[in-house]
Amino acid sequence: MIKQNISFNYLMANIGQLEQVKDLTLVRGYHQIFEQYPGLHPDGFDSADSGWPEKLKHVCAEMWRRSENPASSVNPEQMYYINKAFRKLMADSKGQQNERRTFAKGAVQG
Repeated sequence: MIKQNISFNYLMANIGQLEQVKDLTLVRGYHQIFEQYPGLHPDGFDSADSGWPEKLKHVCAEMWRRSENPASSVNPEQMYYINKAFRKLMADSKGQQNERRTFAKGAVQG
């Protein structure tokens, strides 16, 4: 089993009893869904044309339930996961912007 999928695999094995899964395990497994299915979005997950596989809709529903429960450590921001590829793109873009600013400052001052 690939280590990065442990939480996801645990969720799938316990799909009928998600309320018993610890918050951190649920969040990690939920975020791994977006690595495996990058086109999914949590808003409207339960609509017929959402693209969410039926089995995974239960995980998203449990995440929404917990994010709306003040007693849970799951917060609404955790519903929206940015996958690794997009984070890398954002970091690369930020680095390029910083390089442009440094160049532009040098050009103006020099």
